Amino acid sequence: MARRYEMAGRAAAMQRTRESILDAAVELFTPAWFDEVTLADVARAAGVSQQTVVNHFGSKIGLYLAGVSERVAPVLAELRSRAVPGDVASIVETALTDYETSGDATFRIVGLAERVPELEQVVEGGRQAHRAWIEHVFAPQLTGLRGKRRERTVVLLATTLDVLTWKALRRDQRLDRTETGVHLRCLVEGVLATARP
Repeated sequence: MARRYEMAGRAAAMQRTRESILDAAVELFTPAWFDEVTLADVARAAGVSQQTVVNHFGSKIGLYLAGVSERVAPVLAELRSRAVPGDVASIVETALTDYETSGDATFRIVGLAERVPELEQVVEGGRQAHRAWIEHVFAPQLTGLRGKRRERTVVLLATTLDVLTWKALRRDQRLDRTETGVHLRCLVEGVLATARP
């Protein structure tokens, strides 16, 4: 009986260590480029050895991918679920809130995916999730659209509310958050106006 408790205790300790490593990784990777963070940095922040990080995640890319799938993606999915389908202001505000939190990190992932092939799956997963979200939140506006007209509208809406469009307005054009939202709403409304039969 004592052995069973000991094994359960070890499993719980391993899980706590894993969670601590993920917390440290997300905190370090979020404001930095992938290649600026080392496993030693993560280990130090988590209070464990570098070998412990490797034992749990196998490699730096394994750690990064686990952080994205287990920590970042669920938070963003929950945030995006708050958008009211059909309500342009709510949809734009939801995208804006997402990007104000994760936009710079997302932009870095997109840029780095060309050099780190393993990140392409994260980028492609993000694209697919974004498109599915667009189709969900704009379902009322897409009702009645068929074929090429519907596809064109979905592509234009996905592009309009893409992180790269946010970056162009917020970072490159140096608009504040409010003006970025105004510009995004204008773009969305323009797309929807051209989609109407």
